[in-house]
Amino acid sequence: MLNLIAAVLLVLVGLFHSLIGGRRLIAPIVARSDLPVILGDIAMSRITLRAGWHMLTLFWFALAVILVAQVVSAISFDRLVMGVFGVSFLIAALIALVLSRGKHLSWVLFIPIGGILLAGAF
Repeated sequence: MLNLIAAVLLVLVGLFHSLIGGRRLIAPIVARSDLPVILGDIAMSRITLRAGWHMLTLFWFALAVILVAQVVSAISFDRLVMGVFGVSFLIAALIALVLSRGKHLSWVLFIPIGGILLAGAF
């Protein structure tokens, strides 16, 4: 039961983090004209900040899934964790790849991390 309560709290924290924090903290920061330039373009700086901010929420949601699945799942906990985080890293890779149009190279590492974790889960 405690896992389920923690999972609900993680989802709430993630929602507040992305919605309110994204609006009240990240939006004013990315609106600044004096941001450091990443990958040759201030737009890339903005994308990197936003994506990084929301990827934290993604991984909080992944942890919530693990906590719920541990209670209701029939597969081993190790395989569950590896599978959920494998999928999470692949989603993070897709986000980085699409938003940065391949310029932010985190996707190059996130794809094999996700693949390795998924392979270990099955």
